[in-house]
Amino acid sequence: MGRRRPRPNKNRRDEKGYKAHVKENKLFEKYYKELGFVPEEEWDAFMNALREPLPITFRITSFGGETEELKKLVKTEYIGKLLEEKSESDKPKVICLPWYPDELGWQLNSSRQEVRKDARFEKLKTFLLQETESGSISRQEAVSMIPPMLMAVKSHHKVLDMCAAPGSKTAQLIEYLHNTPDNQIPEGYVVANDVDNKRCYLMTHQVKRLNSPCCAIINHDASYLPNLRYGDGPREFVKYDRILCDVPCSGDGTLRKNQDIWSKWTPNQGINLHGIQAKILKRGLDLLEVGGRLVYSTCSLNPVEDEAVIAGMLQKCEGTVELVDVSEEIKNLKYTPGLSYWKLMTKDGSQFFDSYESVTNYTHFQPSMFAPSKEESEKLNLHRCMRVLPHQQDTGGFFIAVLVKKATVPWQQKKEAKLSEQKDKSEANGGEVKDNKMEEGNPSEQTAKEDEGTKKRPAEEDEDLNPKPSKQVTRRLHGYKEDPYIFMDEKDPMWEPIRNFYGIPEDFPRNQIMYRAENGQRRTLYFVSSAIRDLVRRNNDRFKFINLGVKIFGRSKSPLVPDCDYRIAQEGLVTMKSMLQKRALVLSREDFILALTKENPLFKEFSADGISKFQGIDTGSIALLYKGSESGSRPACDLVICGWRGKTSLRAFINHGLRFHYLRLFSEKLAEELAIHMEERKQQKKDKEKTTEEEGNVELDPEENTGVDQTDVDSEMTRGERKEEDDGETVDDVVDGCDNDTGDRCTDGQTDECGT
Repeated sequence: MGRRRPRPNKNRRDEKGYKAHVKENKLFEKYYKELGFVPEEEWDAFMNALREPLPITFRITSFGGETEELKKLVKTEYIGKLLEEKSESDKPKVICLPWYPDELGWQLNSSRQEVRKDARFEKLKTFLLQETESGSISRQEAVSMIPPMLMAVKSHHKVLDMCAAPGSKTAQLIEYLHNTPDNQIPEGYVVANDVDNKRCYLMTHQVKRLNSPCCAIINHDASYLPNLRYGDGPREFVKYDRILCDVPCSGDGTLRKNQDIWSKWTPNQGINLHGIQAKILKRGLDLLEVGGRLVYSTCSLNPVEDEAVIAGMLQKCEGTVELVDVSEEIKNLKYTPGLSYWKLMTKDGSQFFDSYESVTNYTHFQPSMFAPSKEESEKLNLHRCMRVLPHQQDTGGFFIAVLVKKATVPWQQKKEAKLSEQKDKSEANGGEVKDNKMEEGNPSEQTAKEDEGTKKRPAEEDEDLNPKPSKQVTRRLHGYKEDPYIFMDEKDPMWEPIRNFYGIPEDFPRNQIMYRAENGQRRTLYFVSSAIRDLVRRNNDRFKFINLGVKIFGRSKSPLVPDCDYRIAQEGLVTMKSMLQKRALVLSREDFILALTKENPLFKEFSADGISKFQGIDTGSIALLYKGSESGSRPACDLVICGWRGKTSLRAFINHGLRFHYLRLFSEKLAEELAIHMEERKQQKKDKEKTTEEEGNVELDPEENTGVDQTDVDSEMTRGERKEEDDGETVDDVVDGCDNDTGDRCTDGQTDECGT
């Protein structure tokens, strides 16, 4: 009997026992070779890059006085030596992204496995974890940083992110919005939307780190996104100056990270998503102000999801929207110009079609998926689109197109003409025109030819109705039932004790303070900008607001402070620090460090100046300031933390991430010493618990002498926030995590749940 021939092992596993992905897909290679946007001499480099793991990238938060200090720290303490070393692939271990401004974007040219094993990266990994928690650094894929950059956001702009989760791009937009002199509250705002309720809470976690009063997170289907009312008129609706339209896609540009796509990719994925992508883009143009800018992006390389969507919409807009050239706005970025000609391939790869007329026996192909004529392509300037290929600068694949609205789009012109005609007829008859569904803020009408191929009922034409979202979308819109946002009344008696205790000026806009408890105690007070307040006030019953505002006070009743039941929240200090005229102390460098390093330092441990200041203020919540800009020593920026002035001691009320962040700005050695001290305390606590268990006598730790009822501190949070608190993050999460917008949203198995 002959030897049995070994069969190929379809379930190959790597050294850790995980199933190994076969990084090969014949259909993928056949399709993109035929399209030809990758030159033949670069094809091997293109495919090899797709099979390599994606580099780790991060960016430094670009607003606030700490940006320059943190940039110096990154370059000197963490990557200075690494800049001179080479990785296994003979590339520099760390590079500064050449196209990201002000040296704020960085890339590690090492695999995740190499980062885990190399002890030289241990310090950097810890740094990334702690600074991400404090909001000073964002882990984000390099190509995901491009669309917000091209939006050219200014502080007065009204900005909409249509498919925002998980929120990295939204955070970037908020940073650009807050680039104001002296950290003033911007006039504009960011509205971040996503169709998936659970992903909205993931986005909340991202955005909350920036402590902005100018952001609102909503939960709606982007293709049917209702109009937001503003002002007091029945037909005053928001038109946005900037819109980011980062649509759900097949995600084949993320093959380096989402390796499941290798086995699942088919050309039909892009074809199936083309319709919803066009709907979202069309709705975005509806909501865009004339003269405004919309950025359309995908993490797909497929022209059916990219140029075809843009070309089809430009043709419908009939010259009212222009595709603009932004190559001068992002220098040193390598990319391929947009295509003017492409083909479509059948699912099995047996046939290619270059026009709709040549299609036979395939009903899922639509005319809008094919390239326009050569003359039409030149008129549309499709070459102004940008396609980033993985091998060009060691990134993921990405597509970006920037549109400017020059005039009202044709379908809006028809609608406005119809409304004007109705108004004229009504006035002629001595009556008033009915606002119909327009008053309810429904999206613009969708014609049968544009969307589903079904004829509208006459009633829909008269009332300008929109097709309702599918049952599947409706189910995703449901989720946690949040309490409504209630704004404080001008004459609310609860504000006076707070104002008097902290010395807040009388002209402080108390009507921008809100809470979420209709009945019972108001445990947390939030603050929003005047523009966000107006939006919520006019739309609270029509929109599902998931999160907005920044926490400024939390209820913390103490018998030692009978005059005020509320303590300052760290999140709101950026907004409130100049308002706390009675409860703000400026400390010296040494005293500020002492407050950060010790849990409950006694007053006698501080300098004579510090003791004098503590003695001159009553027990209770206080703000502690460090004026680095005036000291001439490191750090040369102003810092502020909230604390509690007890009977004989002081306590800083900040989380570990922020504590490490501030100490690191003073000295890296201080942060390292604190880490060692915390580890020792943690071990002591474990030993104590083990001893008490063995003795069968578990004792509770004594209360701190601050006089604060800790059960009431920060006890109010939304259900989504409680979920966030449960989702802990580890150092490896920072290295492996997908805190970017081109990751888990676009894989085939998640197309249903991602974006919109």
